[in-house]
Parts: sequence; structure tokens; C-alpha cells
Amino acid sequence: MDEQRLYDSLFPYYAEVCTVTQLARRGERPGGWGGHATMFLAGVELLPGAGHPRLRLAEPGAGGVGVSVNRAFRNANWVAVVGREAFFDGWLVPDAPLDERAYDDAVARAIGAEWFVGVELNDARPRRGPSSSLEFVVRSSIGTDFALTFARSVYGARLPLPRAAMSRLVAYLNALNEVAERAGYHWNAYTNNCSHVLHNALAAAGVWDPKAIRPGGVLDVLRDVASVSRSIAFRRMSDLSFPANNFVRVYEAGNERSVDDPRHAYRDHDIARTLAEGWVSTGPGALVTRRPMHAAGRNRLFVPGRDPFLFSLPLLWDKHHIFARLTRRPPRVLTDLVANLENVRARFSLAAERARADDTAGEYGAFRARFVAWLEDRLRLIDEGVRRARASV
Repeated sequence: MDEQRLYDSLFPYYAEVCTVTQLARRGERPGGWGGHATMFLAGVELLPGAGHPRLRLAEPGAGGVGVSVNRAFRNANWVAVVGREAFFDGWLVPDAPLDERAYDDAVARAIGAEWFVGVELNDARPRRGPSSSLEFVVRSSIGTDFALTFARSVYGARLPLPRAAMSRLVAYLNALNEVAERAGYHWNAYTNNCSHVLHNALAAAGVWDPKAIRPGGVLDVLRDVASVSRSIAFRRMSDLSFPANNFVRVYEAGNERSVDDPRHAYRDHDIARTLAEGWVSTGPGALVTRRPMHAAGRNRLFVPGRDPFLFSLPLLWDKHHIFARLTRRPPRVLTDLVANLENVRARFSLAAERARADDTAGEYGAFRARFVAWLEDRLRLIDEGVRRARASV
């Protein structure tokens, strides 16, 4: 059993939140400085025959979809692309050249898949060749909403979710597209961008608090800026949202919450919220992934762009070193599934021992009992995963 198949069997529902590098087509002006955010949802499928992008939960192991927001969409907040091969690689194998023929083949396959049916652009006038409005939409989306590695390097952070949490995430996304189909989608670089959508989808799942989404006037931007000061003072998230920051936040939610000490966990409101439902975001399977842009020697259409912008405050909230470590030199426990499982098992075994040794009653005692039950459940899953991985060697 290869690692991806084992991973999917252990974690049938997960969100892989991705930030990507700048799009830069040869001979053309590069894309925006802020970067772009997408996510791949395992255990989710596109609702067939809906006439406009909608999602639903799938049976465990049924694959997944990539979800992407595009500022060019007029009547859709997001689109969904079925399968990792299409979403990340545009069906192109690593050794193949990326030329106009391969590009056109990917466009034709995306049109045939009907993922973009019902989606309209703000600029609905086909330019430079497309024979239909659907082809125009697809050509405007390649490299941003699918076939990401044609034009960009992709940095991903995986976060396993229980089925009920994924169901809420899907419901949130569907509600956004219902509104966009009826009333239009109004993107704003500061107050309503791709990163806001992904952040609030995870908030709907219970991972963290939501961010305010505002129309985008001058006062709205000032409110977002003012929220940075409040976030520092009260240790909460600001309403500003950037793709690279989402990537770092998802890594932290999956790896760095206070699960090693039950009393610290008790004081963490994000842990308390999800543990009431029987889960915590920090746990096994929270890996990081890196998918490089199609190799320069075989890429005749795009050149490497800059890393996405990362909002960081030196001495107060310095995330640059975390981003560099995760995207350039991630530790093995974040890239290798078995190493990750064994590392989390050591952490959780010690945390369970500490929790069992504390016989405090009352409200904390009830929390501690739920906490121990969750740790024991994850330890059983970890042991099963390690056993199956070793048996397949």
C-alpha cells in the first residue's frame, strides 16, 4: 500500500489548504503580489447535474475535489475540480513538455468535465480565440483554479477532519455559491478574498473563529487594519487574511495546539469547542506537502514567480521563519506519514499519562475525561496505521 492510499484510509476526510506562488506567463506581466489560496477536500465530490458548482460528502475513499476562488468570477464564489491529477497537475506527467498542445489538451478535458458549467466572468467577452464562453472561463482559470503546477509551486498543509465537521464546511461553501449565483460575487483584495473563503470554511468546521467579511470600502479596510491591534491585545485572529498566512495557520492548528498538557488544553477555547464534539485539530496526519511548478526545462509557457506575500510582525508575530521552514526544509515528521504517526504517538502517550494522573473533579474533570477518551482513540488509530505501514514494506 503506497503512502497516499494508507493516508486516505486513515483520514478519509481532510482539507489540504494550499498557498501558491505568483503566476508569470512568459512574455507577460506577472500576477498579483498577494498570491493565491486553494484547498483540496478529500471525501467530497461535485454534485452532478446542479448547473452551478455545488458539493456534497462522498463515501470514504471516493477521492476529492480542489476548491478555488477566482476574482474574475461574476456569479460564483468558487469552483470545484475533481481529482488531484486535474487540480494540481492538469493531467500532465512530470517528464512531459508543457507547451501549447498540452495546455490546449488540459483546457479541452476541463471543458468536457463540465466543472465550469454555469460560471460566468466579470469580463464575459471571449478574446484571442475561444469559440465559446465556457472555453473562455476555462482558459481564464487554468493555472489558478486547476492545473496549478503548470504555472505555480504549491505549498499545502493537511488537516484531517471528522465527517460532521467536513459536512459543515461543505454546507458553508454551498451557501456562498447559492448567494453568488443569485446576487453575484464581489471580490476584494483586503476584505473578501480567496483566503477569507478558505478561513471561514474551516471556521464552519470548528477549527477556529471566523473572520469578518466586508464589502470593501475605505472604512471596511480601516476596520480590518484596526482588527490587527485587537488580535494582538486579545490573542485572537485579525480580519485581514492572506494566502500564505492561512497555510501557516493550518499547520499550527494541526500541530501546535496545547494537547501535550491537559490543563493547557482546557484553557484553549478552540480545543474546548471541538473536543465537545469528540475531536481536536492537532493530531496525526497534519502533514505539509510541496508540489513544484512544472520543471523549467520542460515548461515553455510559464516562468517561476515570487512566493506569496506573508503578513508578519517581527518580535510580536513573526511567521517568516515558520513559512521558510515549512516550504524549504520541513522536518521529516511533517512529510513522512509513519514518522508523523510515531511522533504524535509519543506526544499523545505522555499527554494521556499526565491526564490520567490528575484526579481533579468538577468541570475540568469532565473535560479531562473527554480529553483522555480522544487521546486513546487517536492512539489506536496511530497504532493501526503504523502496523499497516510496516506490513506493506
